[in-house]
Amino acid sequence: MDHIQLWDAIKEELRQKIAPGMTFESYVEGLTPLSLVASTNGTNLYLSTPHKNVADDWNTPGGQYYSQFIAAALQASATISGTPTVILPVVTYIDQKLTTTPIQPESTSTQEPTSNVEKQMPESSKLNPKFRFDTFIASTPNREAKSVAEAIAEHPGEEWNPLLLYGNPGLGKTHLMQAIGNELLRRNPKADVKFITTDDFMNDWTDALRFNKQNEFKDKYRNVDLLLVDDIQSLAGKENVQEEFFNTFNAITRAGNQIVLTADKLPKDIKGIEDRLVSRFAMGYPANLTQPDSETKIAILKNKAEEMNIEISYDVLSEIANAVDTNVRELEGVFKRVVARIRFSNDPVTVESIREILAGLDFERTNIISIEMIQDAVAKYFNVTTTDLIGKSRVKEIVIPRQIAMYLSREITQESLPAIGRAFGGKDHTTVMHSTSKIEEAVLENKQLEAQMQEIRATLQK
Repeated sequence: MDHIQLWDAIKEELRQKIAPGMTFESYVEGLTPLSLVASTNGTNLYLSTPHKNVADDWNTPGGQYYSQFIAAALQASATISGTPTVILPVVTYIDQKLTTTPIQPESTSTQEPTSNVEKQMPESSKLNPKFRFDTFIASTPNREAKSVAEAIAEHPGEEWNPLLLYGNPGLGKTHLMQAIGNELLRRNPKADVKFITTDDFMNDWTDALRFNKQNEFKDKYRNVDLLLVDDIQSLAGKENVQEEFFNTFNAITRAGNQIVLTADKLPKDIKGIEDRLVSRFAMGYPANLTQPDSETKIAILKNKAEEMNIEISYDVLSEIANAVDTNVRELEGVFKRVVARIRFSNDPVTVESIREILAGLDFERTNIISIEMIQDAVAKYFNVTTTDLIGKSRVKEIVIPRQIAMYLSREITQESLPAIGRAFGGKDHTTVMHSTSKIEEAVLENKQLEAQMQEIRATLQK
């Protein structure tokens, strides 16, 4: 769906619900559609307004027009595509007096990062203003990638060029990539930042050849400060396009400017990518983004809940996080659908009601292993009692099994640190952190310990 076409259809639906006059002019006609950010799991329609109170009202889920918008969007999307889609409004306040005002450096800026980026976003950059470093929740394995990305945004072209973010779909590669562009623009609004998909590059090059505009194409792509290219695996087998991409890559890096790429795997593992491109891509820093653990997923959902101004308990968020074990994109999509169900229902939000909603969406916690089950398995394996594990004994023969049980409890059940601590006799969460850290360090050097833990895991899966 085109964002302008969709917004026009939504306006027509709202026109039937909101009386014409100043209210309709300000709250509906006065909005400008910016983009439609969609996936199979969730859709946001980004709009702008020159009135802060209008933006505040629209972005409040309990606001007077919010539910009317969702209902109108369901009808409009069904009319356009034949499939009703839950679409959420994201309305940005753009102060017309500030649109040309340079942004102060980070050290002296008093503006919120969101408003800075959104007010100064060049239309040609195609960046999603919501994709920022502060909204990217990194699990422990992904923190290094985030740190490298932040360093690149601060000093583009100096190190780690190109940055390659790779991994399975829906893990935040595009988010982290665009966060670099948004941060660079926040620091330097005059920076030339270009975000494209590989398909965009291929289509532009094909058009350049068709209409004999190769020079215009080169000017467009080779003179940028930061080039962000999504899904480079699409280059596979496209020899002519790879030739031009190779030349573009060389021109940008020779000029000391930055390239950031994403892919679903390392280029050397993508069949049909030329060796010389693989070699160029390997010059910088490859960062593998992995699936988030339960705590990270809960943190992501907390952020989404705050963005949507909805209060949901930790237990409910935990239930959603543990039911969706695929990727972040699907997690957020499921969360949006759950929120939509909650908003149109008067029933209280409980773990039980959320389980029913998740079951209806084909997401359920399966093979649930409890902390008690882990304690029992570890106790039997090491020939101790569960009372020993939750007690205070400092004997080595008890301490190590207790630490293993805590580690496995966090790994398998993915319960919170406080919850694990409570299950082990009221231990403090710092004790759980210390125990899991000790085991993490020990398994790197102690192969026997690693084998023992694998055997315990196997018994729990039976």
